[in-house]
Amino acid sequence: MLDFQPLELKDIPMARPFLANNAQRLCDLTIGGLFMWRDWFHNEFVIAADCLIISMRIFDSHTAYTVPLGENREEALRLLEAHCQEKGEPLVFCIVGDMDLPLLSDRYPDFHAIAERDYFDYLYEAQDLLKLRGGKHRSTRGNINRFLRSTPDWRFEMITQDNIQAVCAFACAVEAENPPDNSTLAEEAKKIREVLDHMRDYNMFGGVLFIGDEVAGFSLAEIESDTLYVHVEKADTQYRGVYQMLVSEFMKMFGDSKSIAFINREDDNGDPGLRQSKMTYAPVALLSKYTVYTDQSKPEWMERCYMS
Repeated sequence: MLDFQPLELKDIPMARPFLANNAQRLCDLTIGGLFMWRDWFHNEFVIAADCLIISMRIFDSHTAYTVPLGENREEALRLLEAHCQEKGEPLVFCIVGDMDLPLLSDRYPDFHAIAERDYFDYLYEAQDLLKLRGGKHRSTRGNINRFLRSTPDWRFEMITQDNIQAVCAFACAVEAENPPDNSTLAEEAKKIREVLDHMRDYNMFGGVLFIGDEVAGFSLAEIESDTLYVHVEKADTQYRGVYQMLVSEFMKMFGDSKSIAFINREDDNGDPGLRQSKMTYAPVALLSKYTVYTDQSKPEWMERCYMS
């Protein structure tokens, strides 16, 4: 049986080489995407056949696995199959991208893939998001102009040791306004504090929008290959257009590079308002993610999950 261990902050150096070749540009398979949500999904890991395999809990009580990350995936899959057989559990895969489906289809002819629309990533062309030209970006430009007209005393800075305490204080203020029964936001807030305390470990960077001497918003991101992944965007919505301004200034500071072709702004988690907002920026693609059951005759608990 494979010896899975809890994924901890100290494991970032171990995981980084396996996540570097993220050809599908999925936010979940970055350091930020994986480690910020490791406790929420009860992530554990194992290195098998020189591949990294991550396990996570889905539907609160059942285990699913990432497709092995590494060169010897066929052997890693064989070991994972034996692991699940020994545990007496079905082999279920999560965070499966379009490029993974042929491998799984060939190996498991009766596989069943469920597209998880709420977790599709929004991918944008960097230069399009930077320049905001054309009719498709008219409303975004309008909101930025409204912000500029009503809020002249603003500035945008890179997050540094000189301003990070102000960012932390703003993050705590945002957390205090979260609905007390929203455990997802509570977990996100906890990990935002962790990232701000461990920016170097995460290899993240950020920008902060000030109005006067007060923080009005901030973003945190990382770059892997040709893609910039925005993991956190928080802003004070009493200022109309503040989010559009935050996105625009962040792109001007960090996104205007020939080496950056795409911006991944993560998923919408099924939130209708967030979905509408992310669509207004005209994504070039929605990156599909699937839950894959290797046996089409799914156990009863799987049926119940999708009927509820």
